[in-house]
Amino acid sequence: MSVLVLIEHDGGAIKDASLATVTAAAKLGEVHALVAGNDAAAQAAAKIASVAKVYSATGGGLEHQLAEEGAPV
Repeated sequence: MSVLVLIEHDGGAIKDASLATVTAAAKLGEVHALVAGNDAAAQAAAKIASVAKVYSATGGGLEHQLAEEGAPV
């Protein structure tokens, strides 16, 4: 089974919460990472231990849109 993890970053550096999530997800199966809005962050995500595949979604305003739609209510 593979697990998709949305990677939170600040423009290049991966947030600690995402690193912890990847570690937990690795216990469930192969980890795939989704990085929105930044190629530098996607490259950093590819270097995280346990990440087998990285999906990068770039485009104007995409990162902001995901933040609003994915925010807890």
